[in-house]
Amino acid sequence: MRTGEERPDSHAARKEATVMAGKMLQDVDGKLKPGHDWQMEVTDELSKPLFRLVISARRPR
Repeated sequence: MRTGEERPDSHAARKEATVMAGKMLQDVDGKLKPGHDWQMEVTDELSKPLFRLVISARRPR
C-alpha cells in the first residue's frame, strides 16, 4: 500500500509513522502469525527509504 503525507523533517516523519503504525496494528487483531512480519517503510519525496518499522511474530525457542 502506498500512501503518503509530507512532514517537515525526518524526526516528524518518524514520529508520525510510529503513531500511524500503532493505529494500524490495532486492526491486525491477532492475524499476525508466527513467522510473519508487518512492515512500514518511510521514504522521502524521491522514494528513497529513510527508515523501516518492522514487527515480527516469532515463536519462543
